[in-house]
Amino acid sequence: MRFAIAFSALFAVLLLSSPGTSAQTVEVSRQNRTVEVVVTETVRVEPDVANVTIGCVSYGESHDQAYQANLSIADKVIKALLATGVSKAQIESGSLELGENNFVENPEKNPILNKGRKFKAHQSWKIRIAAGAAQKLIDIAVQSGANGLEDVGWEFADEESLEGRARAAAMEKARRNAEEFAKAAGTKLGALLYASNMANGMVYALANRMQTSSATVEVSANRSAPAFSLTLFPGKVSKEATVRAIFALD
Repeated sequence: MRFAIAFSALFAVLLLSSPGTSAQTVEVSRQNRTVEVVVTETVRVEPDVANVTIGCVSYGESHDQAYQANLSIADKVIKALLATGVSKAQIESGSLELGENNFVENPEKNPILNKGRKFKAHQSWKIRIAAGAAQKLIDIAVQSGANGLEDVGWEFADEESLEGRARAAAMEKARRNAEEFAKAAGTKLGALLYASNMANGMVYALANRMQTSSATVEVSANRSAPAFSLTLFPGKVSKEATVRAIFALD
C-alpha cells in the first residue's frame, strides 16, 4: 500500500508544467513515506538605485537653429549634473531626435503659436544614481534647463542577494506547509530529501517599476526657483522564487 498526501490542483499543475519535476524521483512506499510541496514566495524591499531619464526639447525656424539650441541646453544640464558629483560613467545617452516638427495644430491657423518651431530637436539621458539622490538630481536638471522628465525606474543593486533571500523564504514556507500536511496526516515531518529551484519552469523574477508619464513634460523658460518641488514615491522592488521540496515522514 502506498502512502501519499493529496495536494491542490494548483500544485499538480505546477509539477506537471515544470521541466525540473522529473529531475528527481523519490519512491513512495511504507518504508519510504514522503511529502512533496511546491511553493512560491516573494520578498519585497526598498530600492537603493534609481534610473532617472531626463531630456530636453528645443525648436527652431531652421534645422541648425533647433540643433544648436538643444546643444546649448544639454551643455548646461550635463555640467550641472557633473557638478553635483554624478560621474560620466553614470550617464548614458538615450533618445536622439532632430527633424521637422509635426505640428499638433495646423500651422496656417496658428501662425503665432508655431512661429519658430518648424524644426524640433530632442535628446535624453539615463542617469543611474542612489535612490535617495534622485529627487535632488531631477530638481537640479530641470532648473538647469531640462524640460523633459521621461522615466524613473527603481532597482535593488545586489540582485543576487535578493534572489537568495527569496529562495530562503520559499524554502522556509515549504517546510511550514510540509509540517502542516504531516500533522494533518497524523505523523511527523522528517529530513529534507530533495529541493530544487524551479526558476527554469516558471516566471522567476519580477521587478516593480514606478514610471512617470512617457510624454515629455515641457517647463517654462523662466528658470527661477519653482513654487513647488517634486516628490518621488519609490516603488518597492520584489523578487519571486519557487521551490520544490520533498521531505521524509517519520
